[in-house]
Amino acid sequence: MADDELTFASGANDQMTERGMSNQFGSYTMAQYDGTNRCGWQPLCDKVLVLADQPAPSLNWTDADGKAIEFVLTDKTQEDAGFAAITGVLVAVGPQAFAYDSHRVVHWEGKRPQPGDRVTFRKYAGQMYTGRDGLGYRIMEDRLIDAVEVADVPPE
Repeated sequence: MADDELTFASGANDQMTERGMSNQFGSYTMAQYDGTNRCGWQPLCDKVLVLADQPAPSLNWTDADGKAIEFVLTDKTQEDAGFAAITGVLVAVGPQAFAYDSHRVVHWEGKRPQPGDRVTFRKYAGQMYTGRDGLGYRIMEDRLIDAVEVADVPPE
């Protein structure tokens, strides 16, 4: 995908680049996490804190004649797109998060997600907060995390 090209994809066809990703909900800049919770909030109980990927401030692509086109998004559009984000970085985990299954009956099996893991979560999940560092965070129940990114995927 060229730097000036925006593609919309769905599900398994999400487009990932070094600077971000594009999916059916828009183009996002991947959240960066340095290992420190700078938000100012610590989740309790079974809640988790996620630094959501941020929407790109503009949309860029090339038209059929090869002319570069850029649309700058308004603050409101960026805010709405930010709430539609479905990926981000797990920043903090409550003490009871990922201890039981989604029905809160059976103990969790396997590796538990940890701060620093890239995750996907349900669209519009959780509550939006602006952290002390000015970034957009979400506090949500652990069961709203749908998957953790796997670093090394073996070739087919």
